[in-house]
Amino acid sequence: MSNKIFYGSIMAVAVGLVMTMSVSCGKTPVDGGDDADETGVIDIRTSIDALAKAPVLDEEGKGNFSDGDVFTVTVSGSGFTGLGRNYTVGATELMWKDLDLPEDVEDVYFSGCYPVQETAVDGIFTFTVSPTEETELLLAGAVNVKKDSDTAVNLTFRHALHRLVVIYVSDDLTDEQLTQVSTSVKALSSCTVDRAKGIILDGTASGLSEVGIRQGSRVSCFIIPQEKDNITLDVSVGTMTRTLGIPDYAQDGDPVAMLEGGKSLTVQINVSSDEIKLDGVQIGGWEHQGSVDGDIEL
Repeated sequence: MSNKIFYGSIMAVAVGLVMTMSVSCGKTPVDGGDDADETGVIDIRTSIDALAKAPVLDEEGKGNFSDGDVFTVTVSGSGFTGLGRNYTVGATELMWKDLDLPEDVEDVYFSGCYPVQETAVDGIFTFTVSPTEETELLLAGAVNVKKDSDTAVNLTFRHALHRLVVIYVSDDLTDEQLTQVSTSVKALSSCTVDRAKGIILDGTASGLSEVGIRQGSRVSCFIIPQEKDNITLDVSVGTMTRTLGIPDYAQDGDPVAMLEGGKSLTVQINVSSDEIKLDGVQIGGWEHQGSVDGDIEL
């Protein structure tokens, strides 16, 4: 059977921060909301597209933040110390005057991070994926506006991590037996994030360890962007255990070297009573880049 690998384009999370210079005290509208009253309130509007690990998602992975959800807006620029403000949807009101910026500041940069990372020091924090929970990391790169401007600020939140999905199929095992398949994913588990820039710093992936321990016929986990050779899958069915890696080449001959942030790799594995083999690999949901051919049999 041919293996297929499809790379996809990064699905963005668009967040609009609309700066208004008016005077009312209503809560920030969610999912568009009404036009801002004239108050000086920073009106933060959010939307979340497919595959974001958002609090509220539909079957296609689309959704929005809901009241009570919290993300961090980081404000930075020349001439003042960067600051982070946690924004609670449906409750928080941010105003230009709340930022208390120096009078001579002209350019201000806004960036975003979801979920909130309380351990950030000077806007830098270490992010470590959990082996038992799927914790997404969404980052929005810095956007420049003029201080006190009423110009809309559009923060585009992107998937900072790579999502790995493993699907098990079989010709002779029952669906119930497939639910007992155990998967352990090993990879580099930590990285350094610059919250003010809204990026994972290059070359900071570290800490080879288990990043996903799952059981079932379809499992998934988030991994730090990294070279594919760091990643292995330990698959156990009954007393049988096999270790699988990620294929080296795409069907068009291009090498597959990195598993990048904002992309999703799906691995299909065929299991039976006497063997485990890689049956198909695809990266879907984002921009198409190529496919892989060739079975790996053990």
